[in-house]
Amino acid sequence: MKKITFAFVTLAVTTSVFAQFPQRPPTPNDTLKSVRQLADGKVKFSIYAPKASEVTVSGDFPNGFPAAKLQKDEVGVWSFTTATRVSPNVYTYDFNVDGLKVFDPKNAQYKESNSGFSNLFEVKGAENDFQTLKDVPHGKIEKVLYKSTALEGASRRLHVYLPPNYDEISKKEKLPVLYLFHGGGDNDASWTTIGRANLILDNLYAQGKLKPMIVVMPAGHTHIQGFFMGAGAQQDPFCRDMIQDVIPFVEKTYPVSNKREHRAIAGLSMGGIQAINLALWHPDLFSQVFPMSTGYFPNAIAEIKEKYGDVMRNKTINSFKNFKIYMGGEADIAYQNNLNMMKMFDEFGIKYTYENGVGAHTFLAWRQNLKDFAPLLFK
Repeated sequence: MKKITFAFVTLAVTTSVFAQFPQRPPTPNDTLKSVRQLADGKVKFSIYAPKASEVTVSGDFPNGFPAAKLQKDEVGVWSFTTATRVSPNVYTYDFNVDGLKVFDPKNAQYKESNSGFSNLFEVKGAENDFQTLKDVPHGKIEKVLYKSTALEGASRRLHVYLPPNYDEISKKEKLPVLYLFHGGGDNDASWTTIGRANLILDNLYAQGKLKPMIVVMPAGHTHIQGFFMGAGAQQDPFCRDMIQDVIPFVEKTYPVSNKREHRAIAGLSMGGIQAINLALWHPDLFSQVFPMSTGYFPNAIAEIKEKYGDVMRNKTINSFKNFKIYMGGEADIAYQNNLNMMKMFDEFGIKYTYENGVGAHTFLAWRQNLKDFAPLLFK
């Protein structure tokens, strides 16, 4: 009887304690799902903002640019449904409430950039299979800090992807390195959030299509002024950081090879020009180059022709095992600049290959590019 009485006493005290906390009235937000794929394949976006006067959503999904206006219902939920079916892929989106960009509190999936965060969502399907999370051996992602002597001693961050079974592999051999650059506005985390580089590589490894390698994703923006889309590595502080600090740091910290044939470089948009500048001005350091959705502006082309003809005629450039340029179709904002750049390359006799795809100037194109060129590396 004493045990039973004690249990009732405890229950009474507990109930009394909980009763002291005010209960929040339920709202539609409690069960709201912010992104839903409907039966017809369209996607519906929703956000609870009962006091807002205008809400929009934008992103790289169909109908996502320019921003679409959401409609408010009687309980304060704003919604927008795409006009067409959304194909399997990974997409970004941003809510804007009364002029303020709002991170979706109902969705923990996000893209990190240099200026903040955007949400993302995935539509499952066969077309998306190469970049989705699967039951395969996974690599590791490390966030690493290093000191940049080239950038006034600043502490800098980079992301490093280590392949599956890295601990065992690294004991037997020195690994090759892919240096993978982001674009303007993004940062060193972008390739492993919206870029899904780790999942793409995991899946390629599982299919036996990749040679083990380390992938280094540095931060392309710096606090030092410089023309990062200009002609030549010396105009861009990041390029100096790469040569003076990043590559030496990686080769000191990880069991990697320091041979030219074991270094490759790739980048998109701003990072594409950075990759080209490093490769053309330092062709002795890299054996493979993969620029994506990029091209010199007309003033940079004029400067190269006037000042750097000797650089362009360096015979080592044409010893790259792969120099492949990717474009995201005619809708890519870098399309014309790229045509101009390739024409200049032709004039100097620089050999390259070119693939014009789809996806415009977004990760819809760049994830496909990574899937395409990664199996070419270090074979």
